[in-house]
Amino acid sequence: MTTLSHWIGKDHKALLSETRKMEFSFIKDRYIFDFDIVLKALNLPVTFEDTKEGMFAVRVADWLAEKSNQSEIQNTGEYLNAEGDRTEKNIWGKRSSWVRLEGENDGKRIGIAIYHHPESTNYPTFWHARGYGCFAANPIGQFDFQKGRHIEQPEKRTLTLQPGEEAKFKFRVTIYEGDRTFENFNKEFINFSRK
Repeated sequence: MTTLSHWIGKDHKALLSETRKMEFSFIKDRYIFDFDIVLKALNLPVTFEDTKEGMFAVRVADWLAEKSNQSEIQNTGEYLNAEGDRTEKNIWGKRSSWVRLEGENDGKRIGIAIYHHPESTNYPTFWHARGYGCFAANPIGQFDFQKGRHIEQPEKRTLTLQPGEEAKFKFRVTIYEGDRTFENFNKEFINFSRK
């Protein structure tokens, strides 16, 4: 499925075109959703300011949120990234080519993985992966992530597109059931990166 949208400014004129190609498939034990997003500046320069909020996100069910002693709900989730880091504390604000969030529901292991394609703008993405269930890839933000990770002299990153210029973002989301190894996620990333 391909859609064409326009981002409209305060003056009711189109600033950007967004072409979004989405492919949906089911392979063996997982659903696969591929997103190929192209943002193109139209008649004026467009600047995306640095922010930790945004770009590509899912909000997960409460039971899949990260385990917490402070929650009244039986949270079972645990994050894992391509570097082998686990939990929000060790993943939030870091760059990685993929992150997965996995938990248990009704006795079944279920998870969501998000992959960032190497051909994307600002690859690899920063991750705004929160324990309360916000699971987001953010290739545009940087400052808040560096500040939150205690990087000395964090730097702001803006993305400016001149008229006619494009920024490309490719993501894959997989929803799966059953046990999957670290190698399974790396293999999925390699397959996606060849697409």
